[in-house]
Amino acid sequence: MSPTGLGPIALTFACLATPAVQAATVTFLHVNDLHAHLTAHADMVAEAAGQPGAATHLAERGGLARLATLIQRQRAAHPASVLMNVGDTYHGGVEALYTNGNAIVDPVDALGIDIGVPGNWDFAYGPAVTRLRYGEVAAPEKRMLEAAAGMAIQSPVFPNLGGNVTLTAGSHAGQPLMPATQMMTIGGVQVGFIGITSDIVPEMHRMLAAGMRFLEGEAAYRDYVDAHAAQLRAAGAQLVVVMSELGIHKDARLADVIQAGSVDVFFSAHTHEAIFEPLVGKSGARVVEAGNDGWLGRMRVTIEPGLRPVFDWAMLAVTPDLPEDPAVKAQVARARAPFLADADHDGKLDVPITLPNRALPLTLDVPIDAVVGHVDAAMDRRNALESSFNAAWSEALREYAGTELALTPGFRFDAVAAPGEQYEDAHVASGEVTMEDVYRYFPVPYGMAVGTASGAHLRDIVERNLAAVFSLDAFAQHGGWMDGWAGLGMQIDLGAADGARVQGLQRADGSPIAPTDTLSVAGCQRPMDDSDVLCSYGGFAEVMPLPNPATGQAWMVQELFAELLAQGRVAPRVQTVLSDTAATPLWPQQQAVQPLMANMTDKVAIRIGRLAYDRKTGLYSGTVTVNNPGDTALAAPLRLVLADLGAGVRLANAQGEWYGQPFVRLPALPAGGTATVTVSFSKSRRQPVSYRAQVWSGGV
Repeated sequence: MSPTGLGPIALTFACLATPAVQAATVTFLHVNDLHAHLTAHADMVAEAAGQPGAATHLAERGGLARLATLIQRQRAAHPASVLMNVGDTYHGGVEALYTNGNAIVDPVDALGIDIGVPGNWDFAYGPAVTRLRYGEVAAPEKRMLEAAAGMAIQSPVFPNLGGNVTLTAGSHAGQPLMPATQMMTIGGVQVGFIGITSDIVPEMHRMLAAGMRFLEGEAAYRDYVDAHAAQLRAAGAQLVVVMSELGIHKDARLADVIQAGSVDVFFSAHTHEAIFEPLVGKSGARVVEAGNDGWLGRMRVTIEPGLRPVFDWAMLAVTPDLPEDPAVKAQVARARAPFLADADHDGKLDVPITLPNRALPLTLDVPIDAVVGHVDAAMDRRNALESSFNAAWSEALREYAGTELALTPGFRFDAVAAPGEQYEDAHVASGEVTMEDVYRYFPVPYGMAVGTASGAHLRDIVERNLAAVFSLDAFAQHGGWMDGWAGLGMQIDLGAADGARVQGLQRADGSPIAPTDTLSVAGCQRPMDDSDVLCSYGGFAEVMPLPNPATGQAWMVQELFAELLAQGRVAPRVQTVLSDTAATPLWPQQQAVQPLMANMTDKVAIRIGRLAYDRKTGLYSGTVTVNNPGDTALAAPLRLVLADLGAGVRLANAQGEWYGQPFVRLPALPAGGTATVTVSFSKSRRQPVSYRAQVWSGGV
């Protein structure tokens, strides 16, 4: 494999002709969202997600040493291959947090990655660390940035792309933080790579994006991909792929709006979705995502002169039967050694470890394998709407703080505690929660605080959060999953439009919350937050730290969580605080944890009936019949979308719009099943009714 950089000089290659080749296959190995996971861990998996009766089960997944073995086997079987690492890599665990990600670099490098794209959490250590790890920095500036970072910062040995971020300060102001593209020759095939890193870093906090400008909006990313794909094709690329940290929802949208034939595959990250069947955009591009560190995605693309590429996608699980690669296992052991060192077995680390950022009063003084508590029911974050972990933690926080409500962020990363449940190999989970698990749930150092908010402000927060997670407009989505609340009852309609999903809010006792009511709330606050902020939301009043009696300072979330665990006060609760009048199916009844629209039109047969005019209503009505001829059910939600409806024609019985295209809902279609819906149009008498009927599954 020979890499060739391709940036502003791309057009100088335009005179090169695409080499003539016979049939050739390139294998793309796709790792995404490692989140600093070095060792194997429990995970909730559902290989049949989206099918009737789909259920989750507990499994042991991941471990870099096992992943290395799987990669080696795939490269031996498919020599013309490339290994990509996309998304959050150096953030997400205790070893990463206390070293600004440095402890993760060597073990990840040992995998033999060829090319990558960083994720939003890789920016979380601050702009000094980001620039040192991913940018080009001259010596005087490097010393200044290392002083700000509190240490020297280790960079990966493989190139990273991400031309959607432009530096606005420093010696390279006006230039991209990372290149946008790179060309590689793989098995004799010219492959062009386009890199897109996160677009949400400024939303995480403005200080994390200081000195950088991030591309924003669907149109800007459409043009970014189109322009760079054209440059790569002009330079001789026979295949063009996008490695993207935007998340699969935004990537699927881009695959619909970019130039047809410009991109072959989008390899997604950020959303942690295990996609077993590729999405296919209107442009012809495939869109895939390989879950998290427990999976390796493999896309084999065969090209042949005069024919369209042939795609073969597989999800390969990183399972306990894979032997650990000795070299990577040794790297992992070295990285973890300081976090396990307890030579005299007194339950304390030989050398306590402090954060590089000394402004944050957090110290690790016990080995990370120390058990800090137990739970007696399942506790994880694998639900985009209301997770068992967020429910348990927010209730424990509310009770401790003595507030009416409590709020916790809707992170995607987590540990999985499932006491009494059998793993795939039949051994039973114990319910133990270790200090390492504590930092898996909370790899972000923030303090705890309390404040007050009006009922109107609470409603606004919930509406904004629902839109950020469940909007049908992918580029209106941002952040993680739904925040966790305790003490706040919610009636919502997930199927409603953005800004109109909240139907009502209640206190824990069931009494309604009026817009003018004032309620006390426990939540979180970072040192750089404004004084009215709780858990990244402004507009709170009377915000003050929630003090640790032992220190007089604000509790850090890791400390309070471990303390309440040790006291047995973190107990997964059965009751929910949230009801969805739309009864929207969620994972594993849908294929994605965060509901995802997928085009099913090529899997169904659609028959459009003739229209008849009704003088009483003034509408032209007819029926559309959809049949599922396959042997696999199509689960709800299902929509009949009327694309390209003629000008001057309106679907009078539309139940919503998707990117300006009206739709009506369909029931679930079992194998061989049929559904018929009525469509009614208002139009002038002479105006013809024309549209393309499409069937889409998923979403809300």
